[in-house]
Amino acid sequence: MINKYSILATLLTGCVLMTLTCKAEQPIVIAHRGGDYFAPENTLICFAASSNKSDMVEFDVYVSLDGELVVIHDATVDRTTDGTGNVNAKTLAELKLLDAGSWYSSAFADERIPTLSEALNAILPSRIPLIERKAGTAQEYVDELQALNMTTNVVLQSFDWNFLGDVNTLDGDIKLAALGSGILTTDILTNLQSKGVGTVAWALGNVTTTEVDMVHSKGMELYVWTVNGPVIQDFLAMGIDGIITDDPGLASDLADDSSSGNEQMVSELVSYWRFDDGLTNIYSTLAYDIEDRNPGALGGFGVLPGWTNGVAPRFGGSLHLDGISGFVSIPNSESLNIDTNSLSISLWVNLPKKPSQQSESYGGIYDSVGDSYVLYLDKNSAELRFKLTDANGSAARPGIPEANLKTGEWHHVAAVFNGSAGPVSGQAVIYLDGQLMDVHTGSDSSGNIGLDRNVKPGQEAAIGRNGTQSSFWLSCTVDDVAIWRRQLSYGEILQIYNGRTRGSPLQKQIIQFAITGFVPGLDSVNTRCAVSHGSIATNDIVLMSENAVEGEYIQGTNVYIEQMSEDIFELLTPADASDSKFFKIQYP
Repeated sequence: MINKYSILATLLTGCVLMTLTCKAEQPIVIAHRGGDYFAPENTLICFAASSNKSDMVEFDVYVSLDGELVVIHDATVDRTTDGTGNVNAKTLAELKLLDAGSWYSSAFADERIPTLSEALNAILPSRIPLIERKAGTAQEYVDELQALNMTTNVVLQSFDWNFLGDVNTLDGDIKLAALGSGILTTDILTNLQSKGVGTVAWALGNVTTTEVDMVHSKGMELYVWTVNGPVIQDFLAMGIDGIITDDPGLASDLADDSSSGNEQMVSELVSYWRFDDGLTNIYSTLAYDIEDRNPGALGGFGVLPGWTNGVAPRFGGSLHLDGISGFVSIPNSESLNIDTNSLSISLWVNLPKKPSQQSESYGGIYDSVGDSYVLYLDKNSAELRFKLTDANGSAARPGIPEANLKTGEWHHVAAVFNGSAGPVSGQAVIYLDGQLMDVHTGSDSSGNIGLDRNVKPGQEAAIGRNGTQSSFWLSCTVDDVAIWRRQLSYGEILQIYNGRTRGSPLQKQIIQFAITGFVPGLDSVNTRCAVSHGSIATNDIVLMSENAVEGEYIQGTNVYIEQMSEDIFELLTPADASDSKFFKIQYP
């Protein structure tokens, strides 16, 4: 007899074939001035806002009139407080009276200038402080760090390399970084090493793979400043050791390309239209939603809908929209009224024309009357844009320049909204073919503030035009359109895009196959399995067997698979078919 417990345990652990990818070594993410895109720079609230987004926190230090080391970027208090005058002309008590937060937002009113000691205690031990010396002697910094017993868990950086040499002479335990720009040479690196410097922090405009290799050949580390937006990806690809950025959350996400298993990928998936309906019925006027929530209704096509229509589909089948009258109506539903402050949308699109070549000002790919969350072509800006509107009416429109769009070819477009990117700021981003193209932080009308509420309700959408209105028609071919009530990670976006090379649509990355029943008998073993988040056929299922847990599982020859219903299958294996005791189920 077959051991039913061995079979069941192996099936349960082996039913999902997608596995997590191990993380490669990642660069250190350093929050510039604390991560000042989202809170007033160089303040304790700013340090706190980046607490789960960075490995290090960079901040600047000057000296007050009475010799206190204080955290502020400028030599004057004019720009970042409600006061005026030089930092070195005011005592610590006078500096502490100044409001260092209201200039950014009233939400940060009464935030104060921190001392070096306050900053270090706020950052440690969860992250490493990167202290930039703006003023003060080596002795003052060494005395302070020694008094706090923090000489071995901070990094001290400066443009004044002689200052760094003096620090090294006084205390060799303090890690040092040399700030610089311009041409970087081996002579410079040799000079810095003689001063006890182990890290170079260099301006982004002067760093290429040549500089990275040069620094590494000397056994040193290279940080790059100040890197924001899509260019972050370029420096990550160079193999730098640290990236100094105003947007540490985005940098951390881009630095991690880990893929997700099926269970995570399907998490908070609202709707997914495969557009394979025409494969079984070329007259179908239904765009089936895998999640059974929001089936799309085709309209304006006449007798024969535009299933594929001469354009090779991205996966399986696809739908061609003529830009004249064809569209897919997406119902206004509770599930599509996202009602959270995070959202993602992913789709494949093949465009016959670039945005500037279309006749109307706008062309709706996935578009709605209320612009809650939409993807569309913008003629005037010559972009493919993502627009997100929150419940306060704040909106952002990151875009893909048409120079990056190729006509007659399939592109993967993904857009993500994170309404909690900062304490008072949301963020909207758009990707093309696995690459970040644009980032908008806060509302487009108010700088880095806003866009931090839930998605605007009232979505009445359509694919191929502007929601329920007969306007903004778009000629294109679409495939695999999906919406999540959460943020997709960069790794997940890359995973969806890379599925093209494996012929792997999103369905294969979300489908789940689970054991629902197990009934052993004298003559057979009957295993019942259920499929969710997709569909498969009996010839997609393979039962592999082996007589040991570890081994080369081979396909069984005496297996009968019966489809009991749309999503229930039974696997019938004769008890005497083999001596195998362990089984695995494989499926697409």
